[in-house]
Amino acid sequence: MTLHSLATDNHATSHAWESRKVTIKELASKLGVSVPTLRKYGECGLLDVDCVMGRTNLFDEAAAIARVEEINRLKSRGYSLALIREKLEQRPLGFIPLDLGLDGATFTRGRHALVVMENMDEYAAFARKFMGNALRAEQAVILVADPAHRPLYEKILAADGLDFDAAMKRRQICFAWFEGGQRVNAERQIGHYDALLRMIRNAGWQETRILGQPGNESLCLDGESLEDYEERLTLWARSQPVIIACAWIAPSAASKELLRSQRVHRELVLGEHVFLQP
Repeated sequence: MTLHSLATDNHATSHAWESRKVTIKELASKLGVSVPTLRKYGECGLLDVDCVMGRTNLFDEAAAIARVEEINRLKSRGYSLALIREKLEQRPLGFIPLDLGLDGATFTRGRHALVVMENMDEYAAFARKFMGNALRAEQAVILVADPAHRPLYEKILAADGLDFDAAMKRRQICFAWFEGGQRVNAERQIGHYDALLRMIRNAGWQETRILGQPGNESLCLDGESLEDYEERLTLWARSQPVIIACAWIAPSAASKELLRSQRVHRELVLGEHVFLQP
């Protein structure tokens, strides 16, 4: 299945998802790079202007930040700008890079992605990288999971020689869990995340990854309240040094329908592919 086809199928775009338009100076300031560098990327065909207002070129902030971060990652691996352009042009339409920190210590902050997985084995492999790299990078992890499932996470980290109990004691790992029900209390849950972040930062951890316990495609929650929660969570994430990975188990055949029902997530991860819905 090609996830980018969802872009033409889904027309229910919430105003909350409209990306901000920024000037090249604003973009440079946000990224901590020079304006001439961004202009060079534009001249090389690596960075596109979204629209023009008067005589001012404007960029889609989210897409431009993701593109420049990807260019810089490839440059750090020794790619020339010409090779980077060639590599990026091979990407399917709708592809947006999202660094989840699965191959190292870094991650794109302020993100909220839906990660679709085939089974629990795939989830365990994902969680091992996601959590392990966080602990090694002096980052904290919030598990939105039933504490009764702690043995699973202990086993995942033990495979990397990491001590789950020690991380819990120093508040580098903590659980956030809410009892099931048909309605999701978004305000209460996000308030709980805020409180946990304060506790984590007081313990000395400045960056946090949040990993959800995998949902199941058969789970049916009140759509309106769940959508409100996910929208608020995305807006909340944008103001925090966090990245949120919401995991969902679904066979490939059910993925498209699942993503329709989870359309409030703009960022979608399936295997090695990341896509951005409108």
